[in-house]
Amino acid sequence: MSEFSERLEREIKNIKKPLRYLAEASGLQLDYISKMSRGKRLPQDEERIIRLLDAMECMPGTRRELLQLYRQEKMGKTQWACIKELIGIIEWETPCHPVKTEAVPSLYEEAAAVTALEGKSEVYHFLKELLLGCREEQYLIWTAGINPGEGSEELFRLFHEMPGKRIEYIFPMRQNRDEIDTLENLKLIRLLKSMLFHDNFFPYYYYLVSMGEEQISPFPNWFITDGIAFGVNDSMQRGIVLKDKKQICILRDVFRKKLGMCKPLVVHSELTEYVHDVNSMMNAGYVIRNYYIEQSPCLLHLIPTNILKDQLIGEEEEKIKLLEVFQQRISHMKYEEMVHIFSMEGVRVLIEEGRITGYPDSLYNPLPIHLRKWLLKRYYQYMRTSPNSCICVKDDCIKLPRYLSIVSSSNVDNGIAFWSSSENGLKYYVIKESGISQKLYEFCQYLECGEMTYSTEETLNMMERICF
Repeated sequence: MSEFSERLEREIKNIKKPLRYLAEASGLQLDYISKMSRGKRLPQDEERIIRLLDAMECMPGTRRELLQLYRQEKMGKTQWACIKELIGIIEWETPCHPVKTEAVPSLYEEAAAVTALEGKSEVYHFLKELLLGCREEQYLIWTAGINPGEGSEELFRLFHEMPGKRIEYIFPMRQNRDEIDTLENLKLIRLLKSMLFHDNFFPYYYYLVSMGEEQISPFPNWFITDGIAFGVNDSMQRGIVLKDKKQICILRDVFRKKLGMCKPLVVHSELTEYVHDVNSMMNAGYVIRNYYIEQSPCLLHLIPTNILKDQLIGEEEEKIKLLEVFQQRISHMKYEEMVHIFSMEGVRVLIEEGRITGYPDSLYNPLPIHLRKWLLKRYYQYMRTSPNSCICVKDDCIKLPRYLSIVSSSNVDNGIAFWSSSENGLKYYVIKESGISQKLYEFCQYLECGEMTYSTEETLNMMERICF
């Protein structure tokens, strides 16, 4: 028996309703329900599970648990785990800036030319002193042997606390030969996500030919500045401090050579660059289907150009430049097969604040109340005429942040974009990697099949309550 069937059988016993009653209430055959609870049958249609759960009248928490176990079994545990990690990356709250801390004199300045460290506490103490106390402005960090886990969580927390230092960080990822490889990559990216959207953090990755290939060196992980290099082993139990200029120069050269073979995990861009890249992606290759995921409904193609221009903030030249790239996107939205994926929270933000959350607040003035209602009514009509092009996610399955923008295409050149108003102005940060791109597209297909989403009728009913 599977975990789902065992939990279902236990809950059927708990509610003390005979199978015959459940069969009549759900419209399912008694033998069908019996086989489900004994692990002999797994429905391919989630709607049948929902009908059974409705008949069982179980508690909301139990219902969610049974649905999750069903989805996990239907999809496979590894694939489901990939989806959960991906959702964790997508749901991450507003990017925050590094903690502002003052650089303080560090013990590492008193270290000898070569110093050996033993024990995890001593290694971490020295590493903290190096990362938080150093007066230098740039770090080169290469973690070839630290795998996702407790040690890496502590390390990334230290990254987050570094006082505005530039960090160039290279690390290995698996080659996505199978779903287990992709799952491990997603876990690592989820650990890194608190640092991915800082202007001074530049992560680069390379693929390992085989796992463990770089474990030969006793110190595969290095933290390098102009004046010091600190090497640690993969368990973070032993370390070595080097202060010799020639040795540091050699390590820096090795780092730069490796960096030349890496790819950036995060692409930094301005808004117009980001939209231009999206348009280029849509024009490239053989595209079967496009997906847009944003918290608000995708309303850009419904706003008349003159109204859009009036709402934009900035000089005339800036407005014209923005309108040009928006028109390119609108063209794709009108003429290509595409699916909008949004949330009711985004609809509420639009009606209450006048904000289309896929776009930064600094770009435009809030839409006036009459325009908000008019737009939502237009979108409601659009949904009625194009029911398969609009999907609303369930709030208890996935929460879409308001600064998120995902464009996923069948040409598998896509990523997760977040925008943030940083000290250097508005920036877009796009996470790109082949395994993420593939899982994004599979996730969009999963949503389109009705998993974690409301039906068209349910969505229209909710929109009616808001619009009319």
